[in-house]
Amino acid sequence: MAEFILASGVENELWAIWEHIADDNPDAATRVVEAAYKTFKTLAAIPGLGRLRKFRNPRLKGVRSWLVSGFENYIIFYRAIPEGIEVLHVYHGARDIEALLGETM
Repeated sequence: MAEFILASGVENELWAIWEHIADDNPDAATRVVEAAYKTFKTLAAIPGLGRLRKFRNPRLKGVRSWLVSGFENYIIFYRAIPEGIEVLHVYHGARDIEALLGETM
């Protein structure tokens, strides 16, 4: 059975997303995080779903992205592994993704 592994920091990213949304709507915040975990499971079962990203940094080779189901402002960055996927980051799409992933000069 395919599984997902969370890279260090992903739980903190999800917690920060939850806190930000919960300021206005705790129930919505919980739905976003639950949808992220559900999407992780889907991606683990079908890792090729996501868009293969191109980055200059060689440590980001093979990274794909996919939107959190039902909450398309949130992007999951992951890499396929033999067991399923490794979730590297979950970010809001309005953030400077290149800077967050260390792609800026």
